[in-house]
Amino acid sequence: MNKNAFTLAEVLITLGIIGIVAALTLPGITANTRKKEASTRLKKFYSTMQQAIMRSEVDNSESIYWNKTAEIKDETGTSDNIANAEESEKFFYSYIEPYIKYIQIKKKTNDEADKDLTFELKITMADGTTMYWHNGGCIDMTIDVNGDRNPNKSGYDRFTFLLCMESQAKGYCGGNKHFCSYIPTKAQTRKEALSLCKTTPAYCSTLLLYDDWEFKDDYPYRI
Repeated sequence: MNKNAFTLAEVLITLGIIGIVAALTLPGITANTRKKEASTRLKKFYSTMQQAIMRSEVDNSESIYWNKTAEIKDETGTSDNIANAEESEKFFYSYIEPYIKYIQIKKKTNDEADKDLTFELKITMADGTTMYWHNGGCIDMTIDVNGDRNPNKSGYDRFTFLLCMESQAKGYCGGNKHFCSYIPTKAQTRKEALSLCKTTPAYCSTLLLYDDWEFKDDYPYRI
């Protein structure tokens, strides 16, 4: 009685083909997974911050009238990171902290251990997303969708948003908006946002807003 079976050579060839197909497709699958995760976290952050601001406005008046100190600079005109860290922390606890879920907050200080920190205020959210705050003309928020993991680069895993008061709100966010992606008034169309994203990655948050936080095929950076 004859029994049919695969030869060793046939098995090895099949395994080789499977390995080649996996090598070709796995990077794409991994990249799509990263994009979906980043997209989900950006949507969640944007929604969470909008809701936090709305809830805070019930208790603290409209956000454009919230008490924010102008950016503090030293005698050379350079932003004073320590002083602005104090103001960022004060603003956060006054208007945002009661309305969001976070697991850790760290402020830049004069301590030796903090001398190399590039942020003024770092807020780690419950889902691992990290916010870096700067007390500038507005409250500048840099969102890192994968926390401390690399690449830690604008347009890749970091995206910029603004929370502005009074005149800055109209100039930067446009209309009556006070919380927005990065200066949408300079990107009136998706085409403009895409062009700005390519040259100034901070504008990528505005491009993504046009695309409902999805990373389209023409997105200029590898996620």
